[in-house]
Amino acid sequence: MRLHPQLAYDMLAPIAHLRSALDIPYCHHEKWDGTGYPRGLKGEEIPLAARIFAVVDVWDALRSDRPYRAAWPEDEAREYICQQGSRHFDPKVMEAFLKVASDG
Repeated sequence: MRLHPQLAYDMLAPIAHLRSALDIPYCHHEKWDGTGYPRGLKGEEIPLAARIFAVVDVWDALRSDRPYRAAWPEDEAREYICQQGSRHFDPKVMEAFLKVASDG
């Protein structure tokens, strides 16, 4: 699991029109508090696109059926993301995402 950011980066890097977006797959498991991977980036060291994708990725994982569990209800997914708060996510990105998700 921890290798997939590097594997995705390596697979996508040769595609010229995707190079400007390589930070997304490479850094989306970095955490706001610096405990993520692969590089242990913290706060605004994490590229903005990866910070946005991190929230979206967790939301999608929670709200989608998986072979091993049913999708979480929206209120439980929202509560989980809020609990992760500034440990996992950029607080401003998390707040904006939850607002958009509520409006949508």
